[in-house]
Formats: sequence, C-alpha cells, structure tokens
Amino acid sequence: MRFVFAFVLLATVHYTQASLFGGTKPATKDQPLDDVIEEGWEYVTSGSTIKLAHVKSDTRLVLPQVSYGTGSQQQAVTAHTDASSTKNFWLVDSDSPRGTAIACGEQVRLVNSDSSHNLHSHSNHKSPISGAQEVSGFDGRDSGDLWTVECLKDKKAWKRLEPVYFKHVETGWYLQSLPSKKYRQPIVGHQEVSAAKKADSNAQWMALEGYYFSARTSQAKKD
Repeated sequence: MRFVFAFVLLATVHYTQASLFGGTKPATKDQPLDDVIEEGWEYVTSGSTIKLAHVKSDTRLVLPQVSYGTGSQQQAVTAHTDASSTKNFWLVDSDSPRGTAIACGEQVRLVNSDSSHNLHSHSNHKSPISGAQEVSGFDGRDSGDLWTVECLKDKKAWKRLEPVYFKHVETGWYLQSLPSKKYRQPIVGHQEVSAAKKADSNAQWMALEGYYFSARTSQAKKD
C-alpha cells in the first residue's frame, strides 16, 4: 500500500483558500465544501495531524500550555480564534493502520503535536468557569484519553468538513465549548472547553486544516 501525504490549508470554514500536494482544489466562495476535496482525500485518517474547529463559534481546539489553577491542575484546553497557531494541531491516534479512514464509532486519542499531551477528561474534576466536566491536556496515557467519534449523519467514516461529536469513553460525556464562557488573564479571549452530558450544537467539531494521509489504492477509492 502506498501512502500519499498532503497539507491542506482552509482559510475559513466557508471555502478553501490554498492547498499543497493535491488535497484540495481551488474553490469559489459559493462552491459546496464537498466539491473542493479531491477523490481519496475525503476522510480523516489515522495518523493525520489536523486542526479541529468548534462549529458554533468558528474557533480552534488549542492547548495554550497554561495549567489549571483548580481541579486536576493539568494543562488547560481551550478554543480560540487564532487559526494560525501551531498549538492547534492534533494527531489522530487510533489502532487502525496509518492512512485508514476513521470509522464512525471508532475510538481515538487526540494528541497535541506541539506538546505531546493527550486530550483527556475525568469525572472527578469540574471545569473552572462553567462547572461542567473538566477537559485537560494529560502528559501520560490512560483510558481517560479515549474518545469515540460520533457522526451526525448516516456515515460510515469521519468525513472532513462535516460536524462530528467526540464522546468520552470513560464517562460518556461530550467534548464541548461554550462561546459565552471565556477566560481572562493569562489567556484572554480563550473559550473554555469542557465535557457535557448532552450532545448539542456546543459539542460539534469539524476537521479543517491539517496534514492528511491518504491510502491511494483502488480499494480505498472504492470505499
């Protein structure tokens, strides 16, 4: 099997601005998102490093390398409007071979590529602003790092540019961000990221910019 690797840059959630190595095609502002992705690159794949957009607020999931002053005192996880930050990249780590599309219902770890911390949650700590379940960056590795990808539509795999939910395996709560819950110093304007019992519009995330792997075989194209 031969793997192809591409960096895809999406300027906003609305249309593609630029791309390298064939992951996307030039697009107009009114063109449907599905039309700007070439065949073979439609899905988020194991081993890809991506940026996750919070759909409701058009922010990016980020690990700003600031520790919580309460709760677990692990690294804070936030959502922020700065799409250019290198702290926004997350490696999609799964048991599937590199380049395999992540199936809906599959368990993944999301590893921050800048710090190697895992996206983590636990039921015994509350988030500092909303009092929901805390989500943190964990520098170890355990079952609290596992998230199930839940697709909103009747899909077999996690498709790029389409919203998904991330359900925490241990607690059953959903990764969310509340646009009204923002930090002050030292991370002014960053939205709190936490976990909620219910999946709603605050819990929808979308894969946008990233370094994507694609298994360029006839079987992959057929699927």
